[in-house]
Amino acid sequence: MSLKTIAKAVAYRLKVFITWVRYLIRPQSLLPENISTTIKLSGSEIALLVDPWYHDFDVLGFKTHQRVTKGYREAQEAKQGPLFEFTAQAISLCRKQGTFVKGVELFCADGFFTNYAIQCGAQEMYGIDIDDRELSKSRLITKLLGNSKKVRFDNCDVFGLDGTYDFGICAGGLYHISNPQDLLKLLSTKIKTALVVQTVYSLANESEEYFEAPAPPWTWGCRFSYKYLLQMVKDAGWNVLHASKNELRGNKRLQDRGSAYLLCVPIKNNCA
Repeated sequence: MSLKTIAKAVAYRLKVFITWVRYLIRPQSLLPENISTTIKLSGSEIALLVDPWYHDFDVLGFKTHQRVTKGYREAQEAKQGPLFEFTAQAISLCRKQGTFVKGVELFCADGFFTNYAIQCGAQEMYGIDIDDRELSKSRLITKLLGNSKKVRFDNCDVFGLDGTYDFGICAGGLYHISNPQDLLKLLSTKIKTALVVQTVYSLANESEEYFEAPAPPWTWGCRFSYKYLLQMVKDAGWNVLHASKNELRGNKRLQDRGSAYLLCVPIKNNCA
């Protein structure tokens, strides 16, 4: 272990300790006043808050310290608007069916869009991921936002998803797996009303036939063109009601910069 790594670990532990002491002395130094008297944090939860987060939850009501590397802030700025809009529309479609609105978020990470869906009117949400630390953060922020009674998170592979749901959110996941069409087909049997999709696509190859797995230069994931994505979604049993796209300008490579957003409904239940 290098001296730089050791110094970084020591600095992190010191920051956690200082934050813990400040919290014991004055809870309002860490928590908003409206929840500082009703919510008690453990040492491990304070350590999670000190961590850099995937998303800044300020827009949902609690400021988290977002990662400053790898373009996380730029990615959230690009994705948040389209995903908020399509999630709200998905929930509206579910309400037209007159159902208790239950949703699922795949690849949920820290639960940002899961909690947005609750604030947008979903009555129950289920989030799955395979990163235990991200899931710990998702449970903590859900507690801090007052949504714990309506949300559950589990460590689960997306292909092991059980149950059925009124709507789904699949943001940032299709390009992490080698067989995205298989997942979309599976979701057509699990999602009854609407599916919100966000995925990276390649700006380096616009061919409607472009699909590559693994994603170059890695040994995992995949890349595809926007045209391929639209056909893949249709072939998996979905109609696209609305679509938009933009660029993730924090990503340097053209293969990683395209970002597509789709609001889909099952072909058998076309709500267009």
